[in-house]
Amino acid sequence: MSIKKSFSLIEVLIFVTILSMFLVAAASIITVSMRQNTIKVNTIKAVHYNEQLSEWISTEKETEWGLFITRGTPAGNTYCFPTDALDWSLPVIGNPLDLVTGCSSTLENKYRRFATVTTIGSPVARVEVIIHSDWQEAGNTYKTELNTVYTLWE
Repeated sequence: MSIKKSFSLIEVLIFVTILSMFLVAAASIITVSMRQNTIKVNTIKAVHYNEQLSEWISTEKETEWGLFITRGTPAGNTYCFPTDALDWSLPVIGNPLDLVTGCSSTLENKYRRFATVTTIGSPVARVEVIIHSDWQEAGNTYKTELNTVYTLWE
């Protein structure tokens, strides 16, 4: 007669419990990591949209300084730039940071992009432009900001 060795029911249940706790922890870590990765990808896109607008504004400034300075006021004027077709035709009334509908989100149907133009000095020697992009994700609002000061080089 030979004796067969095997695991008891208690040993199998302990192993399955430990294994399931490990798998649940691994799944939650992967979920959090994927969510953070998505946020970082969207942040990179928003920064790209900010830099794109900043380059266009630099070109506008170089083209005609006199017209460029009329875009701002000492208190600041805000303009919405909802598409890649950039122009100054969409001024925003009020503070777009407080207004959900002040600037529509049509960049990839996700991002709102706007710029606040503030003149500094009298006569105007500098123009500060603050470019904002924001988006909603998983019930949270994320924002990026790019500040630039433009001057006239003579």
